[in-house]
Amino acid sequence: MSPRRSGNRGGTGGTSRGFRAPISSKGHINCPDALRTHFSRQTYEDLRHGACADLKLSSEYVAWRRLRILSGLEMRSYDMCVNSCCCFLGKYAEAQECPLCHEVRYNHAGKARRTSQYTPLIAQLCALLQNREMVTNLRYRRLAERLYRPGVIQHVFDAEHYRRLRQTVLDETTGYHLFDDDDDLALGLSTDGVSLFKRRRRGQSTAWPIIIINYNLHPSIRTRLENVICVGVIPGPKQCKDLSSFLIPLLDEFLELEKGALDTPPATPPPVPPSHKIHASHVVLRAFLIILFGDIPAISKLLMMKGHNAISPCRLCYIQGVLCRLAKSSVYYVPLTRPGDPPIIVPPEQLVMRTHELFLAHYDALEAPQTQTARKRLGQAFGINSRPVFSRLKSIDLAICAPYDAMHLLFENLVPNMIRHWTGGFKGLDQDTGDYEIPGNEWAEVGRLTARAGKTIPSAFVGTLPNIAEDETLYKAEGYSFFFQHIAPVVLEGRLPDKYYEHFLLMREIFILALQFELTFDDLDQLQQMINTWIAQYEEYYYQYDPARLPTCPLTIHALLHLPHYIRTSGPLWTSWAFVMERFCGHILPAVKNRIRPYEHLDNYVQRRAQMQAVSLKYELPSLAKPRINYTYAHGAKFSSRERMYPDFNTVILGAPVYRNVEVTPQLMNQLGKYFGLVYSEELRLNGQAIRARIVTDSMLGYGRFRLTGDGDRFRIATLIENNRDARDNSFVRYELLPDANASLPDASDVMVRRVHYGQLLNIYYVEFITDVE
Repeated sequence: MSPRRSGNRGGTGGTSRGFRAPISSKGHINCPDALRTHFSRQTYEDLRHGACADLKLSSEYVAWRRLRILSGLEMRSYDMCVNSCCCFLGKYAEAQECPLCHEVRYNHAGKARRTSQYTPLIAQLCALLQNREMVTNLRYRRLAERLYRPGVIQHVFDAEHYRRLRQTVLDETTGYHLFDDDDDLALGLSTDGVSLFKRRRRGQSTAWPIIIINYNLHPSIRTRLENVICVGVIPGPKQCKDLSSFLIPLLDEFLELEKGALDTPPATPPPVPPSHKIHASHVVLRAFLIILFGDIPAISKLLMMKGHNAISPCRLCYIQGVLCRLAKSSVYYVPLTRPGDPPIIVPPEQLVMRTHELFLAHYDALEAPQTQTARKRLGQAFGINSRPVFSRLKSIDLAICAPYDAMHLLFENLVPNMIRHWTGGFKGLDQDTGDYEIPGNEWAEVGRLTARAGKTIPSAFVGTLPNIAEDETLYKAEGYSFFFQHIAPVVLEGRLPDKYYEHFLLMREIFILALQFELTFDDLDQLQQMINTWIAQYEEYYYQYDPARLPTCPLTIHALLHLPHYIRTSGPLWTSWAFVMERFCGHILPAVKNRIRPYEHLDNYVQRRAQMQAVSLKYELPSLAKPRINYTYAHGAKFSSRERMYPDFNTVILGAPVYRNVEVTPQLMNQLGKYFGLVYSEELRLNGQAIRARIVTDSMLGYGRFRLTGDGDRFRIATLIENNRDARDNSFVRYELLPDANASLPDASDVMVRRVHYGQLLNIYYVEFITDVE
């Protein structure tokens, strides 16, 4: 986790003597460093008794105990099925055996055979309010509301769901609406299954982390790991069958947060925002869950839906699936043109949409007294298993609270499926009457070109791009996204027949528009039309209206139709895609040091991580390790001692190497003269020689790189890359000019035309120019 930069190393106010144990006063290796870097207990003991013996560090047990006391955060333990089917809470609270696998709950000694650990959410949220800087960061929602523009979707607070919540009365007696308080928190929840070990049989070492995303934080810091709250990991080794039962402790806390949880301020509290309600030295904390996100299996578990195994598999509409009986299973597929004589066409605009009220009515029907067979038939028709626990929250609209995740839907499903179509490997289907398969030798060339292109693509855009023809298994969402949007338009031209290539380009345009940071309602209408056209053409080109080719129409193709609706109601796709969930899963994996008891390791890590975050916030701890770089802050930017920012150019930070003895050649002088002549042509009206005379050559400095402030792009000069054979080339630039379209017509008025150009950065110079001569 990334701790704070400010504050005293020993904490604020009257801290206990034991406080120094978990944090070394000299910034050396300590237990929080072990937590952050995942090194083992043996490594810590070797350092404690070896290189760091003079520091007299406490044992790991003592350090963790003091951390627990300082944080005031304790995990809760709940009985669960030995096979991970369910947690014995809610309707299973009095059960003596698992209702799903019938394994007994207790052993012969009367103790639970297995338990699940939960890290309380409220305690972690309260820690946020005890830190001055964090309290300031949490006011982003207030700013976003002030910047709201009707008809524009820029973040979740512009979406219809949030705007509707702002009109929802929470307390009839006081007239309090959701988010009336500027410091009420808007939260999102995500989960996903992660395999702890590589095994021949998948699903035998599964864990399901439950994380909370704080939408009150600015998007630039919202998904950083230090700002991700984890309330627990549902242990395996098998997937849980009733995820809702594990979420009941979290539901109870959300219900308490709806009413307002009381938070006791610290001994030296930060300034309490005037919008907070104060009750006898307590701050009322309110937080509301507004979004659930994850892949389709995860959301199906959260919303207790059947997914692709239902007659109505979509979670936003009631489209009826067509049953396709395969060799090993039967799946419902959802083409808009259903097989028949004649075929039945379902126009996208005529799809019957689900609503929150219809969801509740279907749950009531499912729970009404009836036979088990009738209940199963009803659930299959509605696509639901049972009532999800979060339906009790006033901030949740079951129809729109779980937008389809763009990362899985687009990058990990659509793109690889299209590649399988083009390479003849899609579910054993050939191209039949189509003509879209690319010959093997041509696809091999595509792979070679993709791998060669990686060197000239800056690493800020994408990681390593392997040969997609030979090593497609190494591709993840990031690689698929970049290939589809930037590489494929070049390498597929002339290899895909024209109509299939145009169809691919339309999907690329859909990607680009759907992933914009800001979208207007007109953009969403255009996006809907583009998607409708693409899916109609997809069914014509790949499904070919052949019942034997139904597997070409999975739920992931149909889900594309609903992306504009979700953007309008829940916010831009990037606010709810699952990259942060995948990154968190990768972050916790190194915590597993033991194959015999891996879930205890995960529980310990999640608990201590939460405790360390709480302590860092409460006591305003600086970085866990002493920073090696001295940073300077100016104009809202951070730069090191090896970088330079000039006040007149505060959007650019120049970096090493620095060339102080620049050779001013006639060619360079002419280039500078043309530049300054263009910039000051109307102001000074000087000839070329006079312009060059005002260039102060003694002031000239050369730099090897520069970057734009605000996490902008980074560039290096070409010679630095030429001298490093393994370097990724970030010397090429794209820029735009506005030339006069009527330049060849002296008497015509100026008509500026935007033109895109590309170039390579050869040198960077700082030079002074005299504008006033006295």
